[in-house]
Amino acid sequence: MLLSKLSHNILRCFQKNCKVSFCVIFPSMESDQLQQKVHVSFLMIGCQRSGTTWTDAALRTHPEIFLPEKKQSYFFDKNYSNGIDWYLERFQAAQPKHKAIGEVATGYCLLDAIPLMAKHLPDCKLMMVMRNPIDRAYSNYQSRQVEEGWSNFEEALESEPDLLERGHYIDQIECLMEHYIRENVLFLLYDDLSDSDTSYIHSVYSFLGVNCSVATKMIGQRKNAAMFPTLRKWLHQCGLKSIVTLLSKSRVGDTVRRSRKSKGRAYQPMNQKTKERLVNHFAPYNKRLSLFLNRDLSAWNEQ
Repeated sequence: MLLSKLSHNILRCFQKNCKVSFCVIFPSMESDQLQQKVHVSFLMIGCQRSGTTWTDAALRTHPEIFLPEKKQSYFFDKNYSNGIDWYLERFQAAQPKHKAIGEVATGYCLLDAIPLMAKHLPDCKLMMVMRNPIDRAYSNYQSRQVEEGWSNFEEALESEPDLLERGHYIDQIECLMEHYIRENVLFLLYDDLSDSDTSYIHSVYSFLGVNCSVATKMIGQRKNAAMFPTLRKWLHQCGLKSIVTLLSKSRVGDTVRRSRKSKGRAYQPMNQKTKERLVNHFAPYNKRLSLFLNRDLSAWNEQ
């Protein structure tokens, strides 16, 4: 009797003081249920300034493809600490009619993000679009110049190594191949999108296993269109960076970008010595990439 009473008191004490332990253990069951309910089947993982915004918009026009309302969760590169449930909840609005569920996230091609993707989405289909790394870096510089306060491209290259590292595509691909099978990764070139957006998006649709005959209103629209650069610059100068971010992600931003699709942007020409230096820098990476893709990338090395 005494032993039974003692055991009862010990059990009550254990239950009273170990509630947190139960809370930590059991949510994994909820996570498993959420992962079974939500199946993220594809990711477009990069790269920046390579027509990914256009591709995102084109994917959204297809009735068999689902993307979250908000573009880019930055989960695997910036918000991983929020937990996998936080990420999967973004896709819960997907319906049975959606044969492909995923997102466009240009930071997922980074080396630190790839193992995390493979851990949670090992069977996911991946798409990676690549652009001439010099053009990509210069376009990225132009889009961030006001925000970062860079006076010129050379200063940007000195202060932001990421501008060059994001163009080391073959390093990213080799990391991908350590975690994913080749058949589950579609490698695309921005040059192909520029040459024929119809063929480009059809190759994406085919890879995702959705109806390729579906037309998209994005055909013929400008890629990488800037959003009100003059207003953007003025808001930054006034210390209103948060408004720029809000407008960029809003429907207003989408409308302005569409209205400017036929208006090209006049970039200041790159310093020739800087370009020569970058050609030499990227040449060995481009050579390895060319061999891997079995594509002629010699135009990327022109000075």
